[in-house]
Amino acid sequence: MVFDTPFGITAIGIVVFLLTYWTYSKWIDRKVWAPDPKRPTPAHMYMDGVEFFPVSRFVLYGFQWNSIAALGPILGPGIALTFGWLPAFLWIIFAALLIGWVQDYSAMFLSVRKEGRSFGPLAYELLGPTPRRLLLGFLLFYLLLINAAFLFVVATVIDAWAGSFWSLLDLTIAAVITGHLLFKRKMPVVQVTLIAIVLLAIGVVIGAVFNWPPPGTLGPAPYTLWYVPLIALLVAGALLPMPTLVTPMNYIAYYTLFPAVIMLAVGALASVFTGVKVQVPVFTQFYSDRIFTTGPLWPALFVSIACGAVSGWHSLVSTGLTSKQIDVETDVRPVGAGAMLSENLVGLTSLAAWIVLAPGTAVAPANFPKGATTLTKPVFGGDAAVPFLTIFFASYMVGMAVTILTILGRFWRVTMAEIFSGTSLSFLGNRYVATVLGFVLPVAFVLTGSWINIWLYFGGTNQLLAGFALLIVGLYLFTQRKFHWYSTIPGIFMMITTLAAIAWQTLVFATATATPVVIRDGRPAPYFAQQAPLLQLGGPAALAGVNAFSTVMGAIMFVIGAMMTIYFLRAFVRYSRQPQAGQA
Repeated sequence: MVFDTPFGITAIGIVVFLLTYWTYSKWIDRKVWAPDPKRPTPAHMYMDGVEFFPVSRFVLYGFQWNSIAALGPILGPGIALTFGWLPAFLWIIFAALLIGWVQDYSAMFLSVRKEGRSFGPLAYELLGPTPRRLLLGFLLFYLLLINAAFLFVVATVIDAWAGSFWSLLDLTIAAVITGHLLFKRKMPVVQVTLIAIVLLAIGVVIGAVFNWPPPGTLGPAPYTLWYVPLIALLVAGALLPMPTLVTPMNYIAYYTLFPAVIMLAVGALASVFTGVKVQVPVFTQFYSDRIFTTGPLWPALFVSIACGAVSGWHSLVSTGLTSKQIDVETDVRPVGAGAMLSENLVGLTSLAAWIVLAPGTAVAPANFPKGATTLTKPVFGGDAAVPFLTIFFASYMVGMAVTILTILGRFWRVTMAEIFSGTSLSFLGNRYVATVLGFVLPVAFVLTGSWINIWLYFGGTNQLLAGFALLIVGLYLFTQRKFHWYSTIPGIFMMITTLAAIAWQTLVFATATATPVVIRDGRPAPYFAQQAPLLQLGGPAALAGVNAFSTVMGAIMFVIGAMMTIYFLRAFVRYSRQPQAGQA
């Protein structure tokens, strides 16, 4: 059968992505936004060479794609396999068709039409000052969670594949060299790019040959030791000038992203000939009632696979960065919709890698390189290439996470300064204090040990932010008497689903907090495996305290989300009573 191998889902997905771009997105582009290539964009109106400057749509497409690509579409499908491969596949396809590109493209176009304003000012204009303050508070929790989720996964992957750390170190050095050659020496970009690609290849070879230390040799909780060099690197990335590290790192990381996705797609499409089989059941269960599991299919599935389906992070990039570089309005669709559908391909090819692993192994973050290598080795070198392929795909995971974490550190620092400046806690907005807190505080979440639930917390807040973005676009189009349902309906779905997901995870942590720790099958329960060091160090009280902390955080995020929903409802009612003429 066609679904015995990853060929079936990959071929169908690619066809859906292409049809979505050439039909539905084109129809919305023409019917709703009506791009005018002669209308000046913010890049031209406010060109300063720093934030506002026009960029070719081909270059900007790569920038957008690499800026939104992270761990979400790589790891999320593995978590979603709790329910089997079919629900994960259907969610990626459904979101790609109706939700993901809608948010990225529409938020970007709204920002272009609103003089390049970012998410916060747009919320202020349409909803008022209180929702804007709520949004800023929500962003703090969101950034804290995404940092926690990504830090844990990166440390875990490095602990399993230590060679990926040396490849990351090579990426960092290559980024500094690239930045120096591009921005200081003014070397041609083609020459610098070739140098960067060679350096990246050297990093993979070093990682494959020098894959040290072996897993399990650094103590009972070895992944925690990797936080020290990781946090040092991320703090430097968040504080150094953009051209020194972050900008060149994000640029050259594209040359890992692009080949990784192409290799996975080729491996999946070739599987019908190579004989690599799907190992995961089509469907397993609707609900798991054990503590520290994913929970019910709805809403867990829809927040497990974040960026590969839809992601609120993308709206921050689309409105905060990319919209200020759009050359002409006709570039918004290839950049916004095109990059997001490419991101859907990242999610789809990652799913193809996960489903060739034996059932029960897919849930561990460090297993993705195994699946990716299994899928691709028959086409790219066979058994002899396994050490290099494994480190390449481990480095792919680590690199995609770290490049985004450096940007997240800057978003966190700016948000902290905006919230606390002029208050008695203004020291929290200090660039050094805020940056360090942005990467140290997430360790409190990591200590919960339940990385699946932390991931679902992150997914819930991430997708809730997507709901905010979709409803802001819908509200704006509603005020202009334009067709808004294509954005409003997905926004309503995302708000309801994500609030349910956050409420569920809050209940999970509350239950774990209230349940006494007992010995079950020779192990203390209820707690996740990674909570063992915390239990050993601090005992049941420390375990309960950390879980209670997670419970409170979840409750706060739910309340903020519910309040934002109420403000959206009020705004729709208010604007419906005060019809306004205008054009989108």
